Amino acid sequence: MKRRSFVLGTIPLCSGLAGCTGLFSDSPMLSVAVFNQSESSYTIEMAFSRTDGDLSRSEARVFSGRIDVEPDEHSISEDVAEQQRYLIEYSLYENNTTLTEQDHFYYYPGDEDESDNLTFDIRSSGVLTRRWAV
Repeated sequence: MKRRSFVLGTIPLCSGLAGCTGLFSDSPMLSVAVFNQSESSYTIEMAFSRTDGDLSRSEARVFSGRIDVEPDEHSISEDVAEQQRYLIEYSLYENNTTLTEQDHFYYYPGDEDESDNLTFDIRSSGVLTRRWAV
């Protein structure tokens, strides 16, 4: 087959596939941003679990990790999970030793800020507060 015939024959194929790329694109991802507004360092242990279906605890868990934040600093963990409904459980430790708060909440897509971050503040009282999308 001549080279020119081959190239001309592949143009319709490539053009047809170009419109399909949106079907294979990745789902939007969720990042977690934490701003420490205190004079102590903190560690947050977080776990994201799917709430859909009849899943075991290990099957439902999509993210489990620690986020360390120094005094008057911030930390961002990027692309921890797809943007979908989750049960989020967390524990907040001052100086990596003293538990100051432990709680859970439900995340729904659309609750993140314009940067696709789920954003939290650590107040000087050792409490984790969530920033809501505006």
